[in-house]
Amino acid sequence: MKSIKVILFSFLLLAATTASAQYTQDNPKVEYMFKLEAGFLHNVGNYGSPKNDPSSTNTKETGYNLNAWEEAMGLNIINGINISQDFFLGLGLGYDFCAPMRPVHLDKSSHMANVFIDMDFRPVGDTWAPMVGARLGGSMLLNPNNYGTTMSPYIELYGGLNWFYDHALQQMNRNYHSLYVEAGVLFVQQTVFIPIRVGWRL
Repeated sequence: MKSIKVILFSFLLLAATTASAQYTQDNPKVEYMFKLEAGFLHNVGNYGSPKNDPSSTNTKETGYNLNAWEEAMGLNIINGINISQDFFLGLGLGYDFCAPMRPVHLDKSSHMANVFIDMDFRPVGDTWAPMVGARLGGSMLLNPNNYGTTMSPYIELYGGLNWFYDHALQQMNRNYHSLYVEAGVLFVQQTVFIPIRVGWRL
């Protein structure tokens, strides 16, 4: 419970910083940007096994092997800067709720807290713009398991499409608000997911 409170407080702290970030330059080289995204993570494969399993090959305790049918839903909050409008670099916090979905067993759920560096490239100039990006960081499994509370690498590659929805601001002197959809490949807690997310930049 204490860990969940810390994560919720961190989310609120990140969200609160958006109110204090104000930029008035006409064409800034560096500007603040906030990203909020949510999505579904499809489990495509998991590796390793709990340490107390006699067949385990995971002797370094580098994460937890999630259940084979454990899908996930997640939320990310990311604060960062745009550089020359097209490049974004930020620090993100994420929470993923994982549970078997075939059939549904919410009582056997797992909870992951993630911290990562987010980098993406999004060319500015059209109403629709492609994007590519990567995330690198760490993940902590919050619920008890055969490892205890464990950390693992968080590695993600993704691509997507942005929609600049405010047509009155299409001169693109600055990075105005946009909605986007993204999909990629994520490796975390010895499990490979295909995340599909929708997001909002502001």
